[in-house]
Amino acid sequence: MADDALLSYVPYRPAASRVRYYDITLRDYVDQFRIGVWDQEKERTQRVRINVSLTLPWPDRPMTDSLDEVLSYDFLIDGIRALRDGAHINLVETLGDRILALCFSNPEVTRARVHVEKLDVVPESGGVGVVIERCRERARPDGAQAGS
Repeated sequence: MADDALLSYVPYRPAASRVRYYDITLRDYVDQFRIGVWDQEKERTQRVRINVSLTLPWPDRPMTDSLDEVLSYDFLIDGIRALRDGAHINLVETLGDRILALCFSNPEVTRARVHVEKLDVVPESGGVGVVIERCRERARPDGAQAGS
């Protein structure tokens, strides 16, 4: 077993690092949204649970323990709250798609997965909703998009 004190002195070697990506997660965010297609849903708010995972490239340099080196999750929470405070949304699919657009507003995000559930629609369940996942197209060295 390696000694933790000894490991703290091991020099950083990017080539030896196998970690290439990291995820930022927002788990079990619950808030009241104006959402739903039925008349009774348009008259009140509903509890919605949101889970988000964003994948970003890991910096290829030593970490200095500074917030400036990573993507802060604040943009995600602020954006979701803005969607909550915005216009009525009919579908959980639409809300999920708007959250994905928010995720990809940062050019560093390579992949995002969003899970949106209305919690009080079916009393016998913990929630009903959708999971949507997208990956950013990677550019080829000649400037064309992958797959073209």
